[in-house]
Amino acid sequence: MDDIRSFIAIEVPQALKSRMDELQRELRRTEADVKWVRPEGIHLTLKFLGSIRQEDVERISQSIAPAIAGWEPFEVRVQGMGCFPNPRNPRVVWLGMDRGKEILTALQQAVEKKMAELSFPAEERPFSPHLTLGRIRSPRGKGGLAQAIDKHRGAEVGTFQVREVFLFRSELRPSGAVYTKLKEFPMRRD
Repeated sequence: MDDIRSFIAIEVPQALKSRMDELQRELRRTEADVKWVRPEGIHLTLKFLGSIRQEDVERISQSIAPAIAGWEPFEVRVQGMGCFPNPRNPRVVWLGMDRGKEILTALQQAVEKKMAELSFPAEERPFSPHLTLGRIRSPRGKGGLAQAIDKHRGAEVGTFQVREVFLFRSELRPSGAVYTKLKEFPMRRD
């Protein structure tokens, strides 16, 4: 069996993806050299695992499921646009969170801890909850893109309830990555 490129993430509802699509269309008008993430592929990554074996799926699930089941569902508001690492040298265009950020960070740390127990290396960069809209490929159109990002700095996308976390498979294709849910880890139900 082939290895599975995988990650643990929160799915974003379709209504918010439609708003993200509108924002991407506005940013595309800058004609900057950006590889845009298809809206259906936008998700909030908690932990990128890289390549795992099929037998690791169950081991990961047994570790993560009880950890996630202990969490209460919570609300997240997607608001604000920016870029990593900074506006002068943008590499990634993102949407941020202004409500639920602290809970997301705590949830990510819990997932990180569980995965470290299974010998997955910890992420070295501090976690910054975001949704990636696109990755900049070259400086072409960078000035116009920076202006458009600044114009949408306070962009409101909407709120959603986080009720579960998923283990995803990521298959890289010429048309873009295709994501498949392998496992669902629900939070505590009332």
